[in-house]
Amino acid sequence: MKGPQRSGWKVAISGAVGLGMLAGVLYFVGWREIFAEMRALGARGILGVVGDVLLAMAAWVICWWIILRAYGIRIPFRRIVGARMSGYAVSYLTPTLYFGGEPFRALLIADSTAAPTTRVFATIIVERFLGGLSMILFILIGGFNAIVSRSIPWQDKKLLIIGTAFITFWIVIGLIDFAGNFKWISRVIRLLGRLLPRWADPLDRAANKVSETEDEVHYAFTRHWKATVVAFLVQTLATFFIYMRPQVFFHFGSNIRFTFPELSLLFSFNILLSSFLWITPGGLGTGEAGMIGIFRLVAPGIPSEGVVAYSLVFKFAETILVAVGVHYLFNRGLTYFQRRRQRRAIGQGTSPSSREDARSKGEAPPADDTPP
Repeated sequence: MKGPQRSGWKVAISGAVGLGMLAGVLYFVGWREIFAEMRALGARGILGVVGDVLLAMAAWVICWWIILRAYGIRIPFRRIVGARMSGYAVSYLTPTLYFGGEPFRALLIADSTAAPTTRVFATIIVERFLGGLSMILFILIGGFNAIVSRSIPWQDKKLLIIGTAFITFWIVIGLIDFAGNFKWISRVIRLLGRLLPRWADPLDRAANKVSETEDEVHYAFTRHWKATVVAFLVQTLATFFIYMRPQVFFHFGSNIRFTFPELSLLFSFNILLSSFLWITPGGLGTGEAGMIGIFRLVAPGIPSEGVVAYSLVFKFAETILVAVGVHYLFNRGLTYFQRRRQRRAIGQGTSPSSREDARSKGEAPPADDTPP
């Protein structure tokens, strides 16, 4: 079975698992009660939820736009919006949160600029890395509140501490590597080439490309550090909108106000849940089940039906962005591959139209057509 087909089956299977888990949650919690919680949100609450999701996306787009301009990549803003939303849609729908859609994002941008592809990838890595730093900032706040809280059992504290330490460790490693330009990633790839002589040549070529990208990322901390700081502040604003999601929903739906420690803990546990249990499209099913456990731990006074309604309403709002991103990806992606095919045909001395004309007349295509 080919790679794309295997990926398609994996997504389909994970989607079926997610729907099954969601059906189980709706059954045991009570779907009538859940929809009653959704209706209680009202028009203002729905606008608040949608606005929160849109503001987070706007901050992500602006952050990337700042980084692109710092690297001298100037393309129409609407194209940046489309590429960012397309990458978000792919990451959201595949069981690999945060990085699944980044190659598609790079693909849609690289076709619109003369800048090297390694530079385009570098801007994406920097944007995602700044997102990780802002996320860690809020998680550390939540972790501190968990440690000093007497209401949280030690086993749950230990889970949060281990998860936070794991994520923080890799973010810090990345920060040291990119800021110091130590090129640990490309060195590891070259080491693999020595250990696997059969793959030495392709791994060496890959290491060279990765090394170029590492150089470009390093420039964010040296040549473009001012823009990087501004982009980090914007990225922190996007993280803040995600941090405030429980408050937005339950303020309009139940007039509940969370304390700062509660919001910090809800955010931290939710990030850990998303990082390790994003195994279905959109975290469907797993997100709702995990969210019930998180709220029982942090805010036990909130009923399960309200928690599931909170999770589903934000998923519905995110689906709007996902639909727009998928639509843009299909349209721009098809255009990209058509242009690529035309350039390849021109490079071979013939065009797709001449080959199609020959085939429609029952003639053999030109001799320099793509060989089998």
